[in-house]
Amino acid sequence: MVGQLSYTEAELRRVQEMAGAAPLLAPGDVRHIIDGCQYLDEWRANYRIQSVRSSLQSARITCIDAAILSYGLLELLFSGTKRRLLAIHRRDPKKDEECGHCVTLYWENDGRIGAISKSSFKGLGHREPVFADEASVAASYARAYLEMGFQPLYFGVTTLEEAAPDLDWRFHQGDLNEISTRLQAAYAYGFVVDY
Repeated sequence: MVGQLSYTEAELRRVQEMAGAAPLLAPGDVRHIIDGCQYLDEWRANYRIQSVRSSLQSARITCIDAAILSYGLLELLFSGTKRRLLAIHRRDPKKDEECGHCVTLYWENDGRIGAISKSSFKGLGHREPVFADEASVAASYARAYLEMGFQPLYFGVTTLEEAAPDLDWRFHQGDLNEISTRLQAAYAYGFVVDY
């Protein structure tokens, strides 16, 4: 599989290094690799979405970098695992500012869905594979937003193959900021929130 996807032996060693002593036996174990990365808090200063390869070479990554990285690692390490990206949008009423969050969804053999996530907000982390559908996972993040005082707005689910078939999200060394626009175009559902 390594040769088919053009990952190098050094990149595979980096994956193991990032996982630490944690075993990589099931799709959800990819979270250990994501946990091996620092979060890039100052992402607004120089917004740059990275490929799988670039994220493997970076000390710090954003939520969307982590989503792309985990999406690619699921392909590499657990070929055949169903996976999607879930993009969620929210508003901060105090600052009148909107922002998004992106996670990778993965399906266990029993059909239950989990999520792999990177965030500086405690409530926006990984989700165990206990959800029946994508909307249930999105609702769990919406509840976390509400607890933080944010207003969840809308979400969408897509694959990188659908959203960015012309972009090299695996190996490109430059920025992939266009992916953000493509994911926002996949927003298809609004949240109904009772206050």
